[in-house]
Amino acid sequence: MLKNDALAKTKLVYFIVFLSLAFWAVFAFFTMHQLISSQEIYAKIINISGKQRMLSQKTTLMAKRTFETNNQDFLNHTLELIKGMKEDHDFIINNLTSQKMIKIYFDKPYLLDKKVKEYFFIFDSFLKERTKSNLQKVEEYSYQLLPELNTAVYKFEEESNQKTIELKKRQLIILFGTLLTLFLEAFLIVIPSIRINEQKEKELQEINNNLENRVKDVIKNLREKDKIINEQSKMIFMREILNNISHQWRQPLSIITTAVTGIKLKKEYKQLEEKDLDDYLNVVLENSSYLSKTIDNFRSFFENKDEMTTYKFSSLIDKIEELLKEELEENKISFVLDIQELNYYGNETRLLNSILHILNNAIDVLKNKEDQRIIFISIYKNENFHIKIKDNGGGIQEEIIDRIFEPYFTTKHKSLGKGMDLYIVKESIEKILKGYIKVTNEHYTYKGKDQVGALFEIILPSNQ
Repeated sequence: MLKNDALAKTKLVYFIVFLSLAFWAVFAFFTMHQLISSQEIYAKIINISGKQRMLSQKTTLMAKRTFETNNQDFLNHTLELIKGMKEDHDFIINNLTSQKMIKIYFDKPYLLDKKVKEYFFIFDSFLKERTKSNLQKVEEYSYQLLPELNTAVYKFEEESNQKTIELKKRQLIILFGTLLTLFLEAFLIVIPSIRINEQKEKELQEINNNLENRVKDVIKNLREKDKIINEQSKMIFMREILNNISHQWRQPLSIITTAVTGIKLKKEYKQLEEKDLDDYLNVVLENSSYLSKTIDNFRSFFENKDEMTTYKFSSLIDKIEELLKEELEENKISFVLDIQELNYYGNETRLLNSILHILNNAIDVLKNKEDQRIIFISIYKNENFHIKIKDNGGGIQEEIIDRIFEPYFTTKHKSLGKGMDLYIVKESIEKILKGYIKVTNEHYTYKGKDQVGALFEIILPSNQ
């Protein structure tokens, strides 16, 4: 209950301080806006009123030169000047800044508006009838009007300065008000908050101290788990190698066995001739050489497991085809390839092993398929590298498709070892290759037949 009361009081103080700061901010905005606006209008009016003062003399001078020379250009310029003076006067009348200025223009003893208009009337009379007497009236009235216009200019300047002083005083009030608000905020909110935070930090430190040992235990357990997973990964990796070696060796071993059996039988029946012996031995040597070459190939594939190299994706797929050649032929499975000629820098063995796991899963599924058995592999690049592996094995059940990358999850018996394959693939792709892997079911048509299969997509970052 006490905590709730303290929280409510703190919220109230925050709200009051917020409103105060908001008030001073709005007040400051309007003050600055008013200052800028008033300075703009005063600057313009002072400029125009000063211009009026100048034009009263310049129009008189131009009127005199027009009278003396009777020059049309002088007359046109005079008309432009008097027109500008009238427009400026209208602007001033429509934008008078205070009652004081209104009195100067409309009340006694100044009556400046009336006097300016009388000057316009006298000047217009001169323009209609350019006589010496009318010119003298213009000169005399211009001389009389000049001090009146001077007074207006000075009054505008004085009023502008006074307005600026008033706004500066208001700014000072805003400054003191804001500082006072900030002081109250510091006294009522910041300092108590610091004390509360210090207390909370002490409590958190105690909690952290208690959690530290638990975190260490969790990390230790995770490391042990990772160690187990790595060991299982190695076992699965070796299983895949042995499985593929067994498929590669099956046929040549069978041929060697047949040749040796043939030699033995012919020798027993005393039918072994020199030429037959040479032929059989050549067959044995040829297939023994193939077995040796197979071992060398497997060693080159996997001896540099963590080495970073630049390689072509097409070369990688060629190696995979070579590894799976016998099993693909045995199960009548076809590859359909669409591989762009792309170079990639990374861990080739890890990617090869990951793709091999996915393909072995696809082969296991396709073994049970009676008709056409196909695996599609496409590799291309847009912003990233994309590797798509798709079969026509019927797809993955929707209720389990989101779980197939979980460790030990499998639709087969765990003793087959398949429960870790896809989990290890995901770990290799995302943690070692810094990529991403996803799986979906895809319905598509191939050679006029509707197909359904699992689509694995590996996305690798572009590092070229």
